[in-house]
Amino acid sequence: MAKRTVSLLLALLFCFAIAVLAACSDGKPEESNNNSAGDSTSDSVSEGPHFLPEARVWDKEITVLVYANDGHPFSTIIIPEELNNEPINDAFYNRNSRIERDYGIKLNLATCSTPAEGVEWLRNDYMTGTCNYNIASIPLTYIAPLGIEGLLYDIYEIDNGYIHYNEPWWDQAAIRDLTINNKLWFLAGDAIIEDDEATWAIYYNKDLVEKYNLEAPYDLVKSNQWNLDTFHEMAKKVFQMNGSTRSYDPSVGDVWGAVVQSYDCYAFMLGAGQPMVVLDDGTPRFRVQEEANVNTFYKVIDLMLDDQNVGVADFFGRWDSGVYGQESDIFCNGNALFMPSTISLVSGDKMRNAEIHYGIAPMPKANELQDEYTTSVSVYWCQVMVIPKANNDKDTLDATCYAMEAMAYYGKELVTPEYYTRTLTLKRFPDSDNTEMLDLIFRNRTYDLAGIFDFGTVNGNGAGSLYFYTSLLGAKSSDITSFWETKKDLFESAMADLMASVQGE
Repeated sequence: MAKRTVSLLLALLFCFAIAVLAACSDGKPEESNNNSAGDSTSDSVSEGPHFLPEARVWDKEITVLVYANDGHPFSTIIIPEELNNEPINDAFYNRNSRIERDYGIKLNLATCSTPAEGVEWLRNDYMTGTCNYNIASIPLTYIAPLGIEGLLYDIYEIDNGYIHYNEPWWDQAAIRDLTINNKLWFLAGDAIIEDDEATWAIYYNKDLVEKYNLEAPYDLVKSNQWNLDTFHEMAKKVFQMNGSTRSYDPSVGDVWGAVVQSYDCYAFMLGAGQPMVVLDDGTPRFRVQEEANVNTFYKVIDLMLDDQNVGVADFFGRWDSGVYGQESDIFCNGNALFMPSTISLVSGDKMRNAEIHYGIAPMPKANELQDEYTTSVSVYWCQVMVIPKANNDKDTLDATCYAMEAMAYYGKELVTPEYYTRTLTLKRFPDSDNTEMLDLIFRNRTYDLAGIFDFGTVNGNGAGSLYFYTSLLGAKSSDITSFWETKKDLFESAMADLMASVQGE
């Protein structure tokens, strides 16, 4: 996906390339980044995007159902109501205006207040034979059951030829990791931003790095020494305690090597190249008991249970008790060297107003033998695009696919440069080393089916595969082998149910 490797230089080169292409008579559409409300109609129809066989005026309205959340502002901005001089908002507005002007497809926005609510609306559409939503963009772990239930289109089986899923405006890592037995229900890419916003990374305090004369994570990444051992050793170097016991109260001022959440136990494993599930020729299998996975878990649990240097928020209160807010307060106050979190964190007031100098790095490798730095996405926040099967009118389905492809293609052209150059690299991460790290973070993303489908869960009871590592952490146990034996049959039975659905049994 093009989003993963964009930098300031590449964005400039891209703009130059677009200018050259617009001057050539090669069948590509005329490029414009300056659409306005007055541009929404045209007397003539431009040629179709070069990846589509024809330009069409569909005269269709396509409704996109999106999960709306104040903490993730880009979820609803994909279909803004008006221009407002905010770069991302206006880029999406211009993209949508172009699609309506040139192809007669008007994009409408519908929002749900919770992912579960949106999923129920989609189920109700299917059961009642209505179609209120042509496309849905809802976080992965919530929308995944609809695939198993047969309520989502398999992208590969739609035969109109309008979705070119192998092109770079679709996230190829998602397609690689989410194609099960030659079926694909989910797409991520340049049509939306929340997939990037949900990407996991390590934030680090550059002031503490300098104060304690530590090697910068940026340099460690470049020298292939950014790994779990190095991370843990650095976390031990900044210890400071202002009372008789460790405190998670930001006002106390204890300094931590890292402040984390229980989910980070899973995120560290994925960053270390250890997904719970892999695909063998499209067939998923658990690999929890493989030697590399077990050995990596020992490193991760040793790190997470180092209660003198690593502050696990969940050990100081329930997730909804305010401890996650304390975690970010501690980091923003300058009292933690490291904090894992999503890219979206820096859009919040705390990080924007923090008086510390911070950087970003990929999740650490298991060791120097790991081929690539990899990163995961939060399955609770990573929105993907799906087409509900309630959208069963052929002409409308064709227009839906045409719209999705145009959203992704023009998203790459109009939105992604604004997101990277003006929102990420210039506004959120202005240092040049951060720009290089962002490119690396997005380039090697991974999606783990164990987290997405949460095998073995019953109504999100916390007993499924998504919570396998966090359950061990909560028990303060490193006995991964014994715990796997108690869960193996449950998880593999749920995976068998998935495969039966995929195979149409």
